[in-house]
Amino acid sequence: MTDVRRTRIAVASGFFLQGLVFAAIVTQAPRIKDRFDIGDGGLTGILVLVAAVSGVGSVLAGMIAERRSSAVAFRIALLTIGLGALVVGLAPTAPALVAAFVVYGLGVGAVDAGMNMQGVRVQEAYGRSIMASFHGMWSVGGILGALYAAGVAEVGVPFAVSLVLVAAVTGTVAIVSGRHFIDARERDPGLSAAGLQLPWRPVLVFGLVVLVFYAADTGILTWSSVYLEDALDASTTVAPLAYGAYQGGALVSRFGGDLLVRRIGAAAVVAIGTSTGIVGLGVVVTSPAPAVAIIGFFVVGLGLAILAPLSFASLAAAVPPASRDVAIARMNIANYLGAIAGGGLIGAAASADHLRWAFVIPLVTVPVVLLVARSFRAGDAASV
Repeated sequence: MTDVRRTRIAVASGFFLQGLVFAAIVTQAPRIKDRFDIGDGGLTGILVLVAAVSGVGSVLAGMIAERRSSAVAFRIALLTIGLGALVVGLAPTAPALVAAFVVYGLGVGAVDAGMNMQGVRVQEAYGRSIMASFHGMWSVGGILGALYAAGVAEVGVPFAVSLVLVAAVTGTVAIVSGRHFIDARERDPGLSAAGLQLPWRPVLVFGLVVLVFYAADTGILTWSSVYLEDALDASTTVAPLAYGAYQGGALVSRFGGDLLVRRIGAAAVVAIGTSTGIVGLGVVVTSPAPAVAIIGFFVVGLGLAILAPLSFASLAAAVPPASRDVAIARMNIANYLGAIAGGGLIGAAASADHLRWAFVIPLVTVPVVLLVARSFRAGDAASV
């Protein structure tokens, strides 16, 4: 096996771990609520805290990448989410749980930044588009993490034990994979006294796309099942299929997206994906029955899931190599701004008993991406 192939597998494992750990924790929210006697408001507050702290983690990853390398930042970040899973599982009290989620949040932000820093380097080494497949591994990890959480709950594995096992797997894989990361060191002006030299225009343009995507993504994660159950009278068995369909569409998009990018270019794929997502959201908003809404959510995932990987790839191509890591870390903050905005805005509409219209919010914000789709031509050089 060639070194670049080993590196690709190693970096892909990092994306996989991020999805796995996230799902293994978040999908056990009911067990967390029961164990610490936390209400819906308290749990929402913790999740918002994680999103806010993740932005700090992303900035810290950029600082480490600048002073050492993105490989070091990524290794530390993966070990941190493993530690976060461990302390969340072992937390004895609610205040300790909050502190544990702060640790986990820092790791989440740092991993998101580090994995994309490394991903664009591997893509550069390959000379063709492969970023979408990396994000596809995140989706695979998320699906398996959710299945793991469901399985341990079904057989009665204690919450703490379930996360200790996740932490052990994460730490082991991080140590083994970390040896194969690309350990290139850069001197970046982004965090120095000359910080304004960082090329902000592409950071802001592609950051806008990331924000819009994660706002829609978080809204679907949080409210799709509730929408089916409360607005369309779906059963508790059918309701979770909405998010499952969305993730199924995302898998198809991300594992097939790279080939499409190589054929017609990133800008065209973004335009097609955005338009497809808009159609899917339209179906969701107007759906008369759960089955139609589920199809709509699949179409949304099929269209929109390609936006995040192509945003990071295009940013890397649009900025000078010396600014790449810090630019990615800065843009990654839009991920968490989108998560907070999406969950909050859609949640506000949902809490006002307007669940059907809650998804009008992403329906009217996603078209903004079409206004900047041409900017993705920057990534076409790496998509042949």
